[in-house]
Amino acid sequence: MKWKTAALALSLFLALSAGSAEAEWTLGPGLAPPLPTNPAFSTKGWQEGTMNVNIPVSKDENLLKRARINAAVEVETDCFTRTIEKRNEIWKTSGWVTWQSAMDRKDSPVTSFLLVESSYPDRAAHPMSRAVAMNFDRLGHRVTLKDLKKTMGNLTVEEVNRQIDIQCGERNIHLFARHEVRKLPDLFYIGKDNHVYLVFEPYEIGPYASGFIAIDMGEAKL
Repeated sequence: MKWKTAALALSLFLALSAGSAEAEWTLGPGLAPPLPTNPAFSTKGWQEGTMNVNIPVSKDENLLKRARINAAVEVETDCFTRTIEKRNEIWKTSGWVTWQSAMDRKDSPVTSFLLVESSYPDRAAHPMSRAVAMNFDRLGHRVTLKDLKKTMGNLTVEEVNRQIDIQCGERNIHLFARHEVRKLPDLFYIGKDNHVYLVFEPYEIGPYASGFIAIDMGEAKL
């Protein structure tokens, strides 16, 4: 089992870091590994069956906000756990849930982080991963792209396509020949630099080897 864990870790490193010019291990710029000293979050972990989970736990002073954030994380984690359980009925599959820290300072106007869900069927060529956006306002309500578009005029399909070409060209990220998008992606986060990043998962606009591709759309305005 140790060699499988090592193989998964290596595969995740390659998949999650390929979209960065510096080969960062994180999903994209403006993100960081969770720190045990973060006053706003702790990490809760457990292992059960083929599931290995490490998820954020909000420590916000606002009890309602804290409850809303933690409930959203738990609902998503439970949903993914059930998916892995069903897959195990047919084929042995390991599952992992981890998280990436974005704008999650104690005094941040927006709380933003990503859950990363990974599955690895036994003897598969490589794991598959997806990211789940977690963006909340001061009261713990979810922040959507629709909210951001009200004050960010550059959040248009035309501008996103333009930035994809510019930023991926600068970072030497390989894209599909036909990579133009027709709608804004559902996945985004607000980085530690207060910039909005739109995220395209593997196979959306580039091959698996290009990993997750984060496109910087500028300073968040809410």
